[in-house]
Amino acid sequence: MGRDVAQLAKNSANTQAGNESTASQRGTSVYNSLFPQLTSDATNPQGYGPLGLNAMNTASQQSVGGSQAAAEGAGNLAAARTRNAGAFAPAISEANRAGGRQLSQNAVGIQAANENERQSQRSRALAALQGLYGTNENTALGFGNAETGALNAATNAQNQTLGNTKFWANALGTPGPAAALGI
Repeated sequence: MGRDVAQLAKNSANTQAGNESTASQRGTSVYNSLFPQLTSDATNPQGYGPLGLNAMNTASQQSVGGSQAAAEGAGNLAAARTRNAGAFAPAISEANRAGGRQLSQNAVGIQAANENERQSQRSRALAALQGLYGTNENTALGFGNAETGALNAATNAQNQTLGNTKFWANALGTPGPAAALGI
């Protein structure tokens, strides 16, 4: 029975070693794909990127430009109807200035949002890298502990086998394999 236990412990240790190898290969594959991307995001976050920034700026300019054009068109129409072009010129000029101020505020807001996004990307990448490092360390420690446990089980089973052999050899008064081993 002790030999069966020892064989089971050895089989368990071999299975554990196979599982460790498979998990290690999978972990290495995931690590090799994640680590470069996360490092890049931590050291050089892109924010919204050029296409996103261009789309936001274009949308802002189209909205403000449309408002400015509508104000100027309405002012010119009112001037034509009243035959008093000078009365609406200040209103049209103010509409253009207000549009310019709004464009400036929008551009600053878009740049600020992009910088906030870059900082957020950097923080998320650093946190993910920290988690990746912790996972590697915990996995390595876990495999080491599992191997130690399997080896301890095999050693205990072997000791039990030798102990049983010594017991029966002593009980029967015959030298057995334990005596040959000096036990």
